[in-house]
Amino acid sequence: MPDVQLAEGGHLVLPLEIHGYTRSITLQRQGDVLRARGFTHCGFVRDQDEHARNTPVVDPLDGRLQIRFEDGHPVATERLEEALHRPRHEVATGVTVGSDVRFGSLQLFAATTPPSFCRLAVDRSKDTGITRIAKGADAPAILGKVSLACPTHRQTRHGDNPADRLREFAVRAFGDRRPGAGARLAVGGHGPGLGPRCARR
Repeated sequence: MPDVQLAEGGHLVLPLEIHGYTRSITLQRQGDVLRARGFTHCGFVRDQDEHARNTPVVDPLDGRLQIRFEDGHPVATERLEEALHRPRHEVATGVTVGSDVRFGSLQLFAATTPPSFCRLAVDRSKDTGITRIAKGADAPAILGKVSLACPTHRQTRHGDNPADRLREFAVRAFGDRRPGAGARLAVGGHGPGLGPRCARR
């Protein structure tokens, strides 16, 4: 690690944006290696005026669904409307999480690993529950030529207190190759995608 100005044991905070997901990562120098010591959610102010970056958006289903390409490079969506009108398919992951578990690393897995990444949002005034996206949030997704898959969750254990409730992650997929697309995204729920606090039950 030549020309390093960071002292041994010193920390470096790295701001990072991946497909619109923003994180702040803490790195610590140990010899010639910078080791990650943690990360947290954060927000950045994007460039404005002539340096501003536009986010391509597609609005299928008469605007009930919005597909965003945060990195500015959309993929073909000509046959997506056809896929969304077909029956949906769900793939269970077998991974359950408590209400206090944060799963932001699942978003990063989806944004960096499967191909054809995008983000989904819904118009609450027109939503018919097609994706089960939480209110005020969006969802990572992957696109195929005639398919779309995104993560969702369902409550598997109820309780009066939030600590007593459990949710299982699943993947909702649409289109000709919906089982395959869903299975590719579901893999993230069995590996490091959900983070160390997730428990399989």
